[in-house]
Amino acid sequence: MSHPTLELKRAYLAMRRAVEQTVKPFDVTGAQFDVLQFLLHGDGMEHRELQRRLSVTSPTLTNILDGMVKEGHVVRHADPHDGRVKRLYLGQAARKLVSSQAFCDTGDALVSKMFQGFTEKERQEFLRALSRIESNLDGG
Repeated sequence: MSHPTLELKRAYLAMRRAVEQTVKPFDVTGAQFDVLQFLLHGDGMEHRELQRRLSVTSPTLTNILDGMVKEGHVVRHADPHDGRVKRLYLGQAARKLVSSQAFCDTGDALVSKMFQGFTEKERQEFLRALSRIESNLDGG
């Protein structure tokens, strides 16, 4: 048996490869998919907060977002209370994409494959364990 950190890393990398392959037919990269996921569940997020959640540098996120803005997937707006703060919103192209049946079906198929052989109880326990690991490592 190898070290738990290596096992988690291997599982993460396998998931990243699967995500890249899954979203490629929709002309979206894995990094862009991550942005879409966060904004889908937190539209209007600050640039800085998205950067923190993705664990990327500001220039890296800016490069990802520039392409997404050009494609109509993301819209940037200044915060109404602080013009220095940029808020990010799903654009029309992203809303259309993430609500399409093909995109949803493809995502559901990936999740089904990921949890193949798991009972519902095992799936819930696994998700709780991941959350607990994150909390432990982030000092929460």
